[in-house]
Amino acid sequence: MSAPNRNTRWARTLADEFGRHGLGHVCVGSGSRSAPLVEAFVRDGRFTVHPHVDERSAGFFALGIVSSLGRPAAVVTTSGTATANLFAAVIEASQTDLPLLVLTADRPAILRGLDANQTIGQASLYGTYPRLAIDLPVPRPDGADLAHLRTAVARAWAAATGAGGIAGPVHLNVQFEKPLEPVAVPGDALTGTPDASIVGREADRPFTIVSGDRGGPDAGAMLASRVRDARRPLIVCGPSPDPRVGRAALSFAGATGAPLLADPLSGARFGPGAARTAVAWADAVLATPEARRALRPDLVVRIGPAPTSSAVNGFLSELGETDHVVVDAGRRWKDHAHTATVVLRVDPAVALVSARDGAHTLDAGWRESWCAASDAASEVLIPILAEDWFEGAIAARVAAELPERGTFFIGNSMPIRDVDAFAAPSDADVRTVGFRGASGIDGNVSGALGACAGRCSPTAALMGDLTLLHDVGALLMAEAPPSPLQLIVVQNRGGGIFHMLPIRDFDPPFTRHVVMPHDVSIAAVAEAAGIPHRLTESAAELEAELRAGWGRAEIRILEAPVERERNWRRRRSALEVAGQAAAGALAPD
Repeated sequence: MSAPNRNTRWARTLADEFGRHGLGHVCVGSGSRSAPLVEAFVRDGRFTVHPHVDERSAGFFALGIVSSLGRPAAVVTTSGTATANLFAAVIEASQTDLPLLVLTADRPAILRGLDANQTIGQASLYGTYPRLAIDLPVPRPDGADLAHLRTAVARAWAAATGAGGIAGPVHLNVQFEKPLEPVAVPGDALTGTPDASIVGREADRPFTIVSGDRGGPDAGAMLASRVRDARRPLIVCGPSPDPRVGRAALSFAGATGAPLLADPLSGARFGPGAARTAVAWADAVLATPEARRALRPDLVVRIGPAPTSSAVNGFLSELGETDHVVVDAGRRWKDHAHTATVVLRVDPAVALVSARDGAHTLDAGWRESWCAASDAASEVLIPILAEDWFEGAIAARVAAELPERGTFFIGNSMPIRDVDAFAAPSDADVRTVGFRGASGIDGNVSGALGACAGRCSPTAALMGDLTLLHDVGALLMAEAPPSPLQLIVVQNRGGGIFHMLPIRDFDPPFTRHVVMPHDVSIAAVAEAAGIPHRLTESAAELEAELRAGWGRAEIRILEAPVERERNWRRRRSALEVAGQAAAGALAPD
């Protein structure tokens, strides 16, 4: 590979090998030590390179791309504390099994532990969170070392994508000595006939292909047998970054007739078949002890991690000796409530497809009970959500106005809970994205920007005001998106989620030190970022603005103000009334 010096050749070889594996998006931070990597990715032509001033934003932007595409994205930083700013994104990627490639440029190892400027211990900076961490040596100009480099890229790609294991973040620490620019250096020219280590495999093949079998047929047969032996099975699908899982859950539930409770981020709440297969309004349906007794299953099949809904999680915790099968291939143990009786460590999508072919259709009465409760709750909730203005109504309206093949980024704190409680299943072909691995509000704006850039599809992002302000720097430096991106910001002047906790009854310190009210103008933030801003104060206004915004590839902020205390009361009363209606529909004649 033609290059004026060993650093340039090293970086270009690394970029070439990542391109051969299929990497498409690279987020880069500013800095000097990473110059060889940045030059290589920009020069290559196979990558979309996204520049970022803030490395924290770059990390979450990359996660937005990964979440929306289901494929790895890379983030490149210079040396020193720039690398530490990626830690939160690495944690989220690890907790959610997302294939994030972290490339940190570093000074030579010989300078570690001394007073060399901008030199810190980067090699194992992210601790146990990466699936693989490789501290690459200082570049050398011979083919044997380039073979080592290409193999390291293959190992990184395999570890990140979960070949033979669990997907997640991978860290390559890339040392460089000066010169960092692509200038000629005597003695760095390669000699001899170029081999595959230098120019790569023929036909643009990867240097090394790693494959792994995560199985499923045997687990599918076991799962099908369990469902056949049950009279009242219940399927619960938790958040998943893999769209195959949601589709497989819908298919399995549809084939067996088993009720399906689908988390908003499961891939089974929105999509073809979801409206007739997934149970709506689970928070309301399970609100009363009477309903929970009437709907008690004799088998739970939980796919992936625990769902967002506290009502669903509480219901599962009450089931005691009920057979509870967890199907998940993730690295973490997905049973914090200790309810599992069987854990199948396999690819859920493969297992569910296999189980579908061996299962049988259940008696319709079991599903009809869930449908009756859901229909009764619907009769109460739909008029409330159409006529009232609180955070649940805002979430429902945004979900209802998502365009076909669009992307729905759901922020943490109250938005994900409100979508879960008040957004009905829909057949719209929509990809949902969110960061529930560590459930933080950090990086949500960057994640929404990355999701829009990754899928190049119309994107709605629902988030709270504190979430926006926590990552406001991402807006100030954002480039024009490839598709419309509408940020719906619920403005409640603080942390509205804390009204759900008992601390709300103790003031002080509740308002000032827990909620932390603020007077920041969202309109002023939008103006500073050069972004159109609209104030929406009713469902009709929000609906009109959403529909108007899908025609232009720009970022817009739709501010939806609510009053915290009233919002909490209205949310609680809506679920209580709907819950009573659901329980009434289940009462014996």
